[in-house]
Amino acid sequence: MTGDKHYARPFGFRAHGRGFTVMELLVVVLIFALGSLAVSATYINFTRLHRRAANAEALGEELRFVMELLVRAARNNTVEYPSLPGALSLPLEQLDLKNTAGGTTSFTKLPSTDPACAGLGADCLALSFDGGATWTPVSGKNIQIDRFDVYVTPRKNPFQSVGLSYDNDIQPRITFVIDARHLAKSPREIPSLSLQTTVSSRVYLR
Repeated sequence: MTGDKHYARPFGFRAHGRGFTVMELLVVVLIFALGSLAVSATYINFTRLHRRAANAEALGEELRFVMELLVRAARNNTVEYPSLPGALSLPLEQLDLKNTAGGTTSFTKLPSTDPACAGLGADCLALSFDGGATWTPVSGKNIQIDRFDVYVTPRKNPFQSVGLSYDNDIQPRITFVIDARHLAKSPREIPSLSLQTTVSSRVYLR
């Protein structure tokens, strides 16, 4: 028809331009949020594992130092026994050792509220050279000592004679049992460790 103009529409050309719908934008935002959440969770878990590993290493070093101190003291001193026929009531919460000069070395667990544990933020293992009048902590900051038990064999003094005989002929042996944790803000970053060792005294008084 005269006056009518018809144009060929290029291939792929759309009559009306079309952008993203709200639903499509929401899907994209949701995918991005899920990806960010997954990355953040992975980073947080990795950080927690790293801190837990560092705390576990620090806890192991602290307990090795404590055990070495206990073993050295037990080997070079004698257990302070009650006079016969008295016997030790096990487990001991406080270990008293006597040296050849008559001095006393003591170990015990003290609560975090005790002045000896001030600034450590945890129950500590403490050492005394004056029979318990004053205490010095031997465990470090944030090292929570949950258990400190001492078992002594024999329970009765093998060095005190009754008449011309002795109660037993057993060389004293001491077993230490320690349960401890490294305290942290997150429960997932708190490692725990249990140690037990037995040592014989090198001092023989008979």
